[in-house]
Amino acid sequence: MPFANLTWRVTASGLEDELLIADALSWLCGEPESIELERTKSYHGSKVHMITSKIGRRGAIRKAISNLGPNLLNTLLMQLESRLHEDNALYFRLDLDNLVRGKIILSEPGGKATVKARLKFKAFPGQDTRQVVKDSLQSLLERAQTPVLPDNEEE
Repeated sequence: MPFANLTWRVTASGLEDELLIADALSWLCGEPESIELERTKSYHGSKVHMITSKIGRRGAIRKAISNLGPNLLNTLLMQLESRLHEDNALYFRLDLDNLVRGKIILSEPGGKATVKARLKFKAFPGQDTRQVVKDSLQSLLERAQTPVLPDNEEE
């Protein structure tokens, strides 16, 4: 599949539990070693946590995107025109509060805390980028299952 890389990014205030957010992001991406946590200060001096994950291996990207589940992948396919940018990247956001609770829900930009995702595709001259992305997501949709948090697997 023509994936270049997948980046997840969360900005959390110093009041939020950054380790809990990192655990949720680790579960989502399936690559615990890819999680980076940076503790810094904002312009005004308050604590800020930057939690990121960048995945470059195609198999790991496939697994992470499949973890989104069939409903969300189908929504991304339907909204492909508005989410695919000229830089051959698909952008979307997940609701952070729900992710920490084990629910993967697409979010819109606004006042809520989100996990920002950027899925970069490789496109070669002569290829229709939109069709490449559509075919890739359709293939993942066929394999995707509704994800289960580790704590809920026994139910």
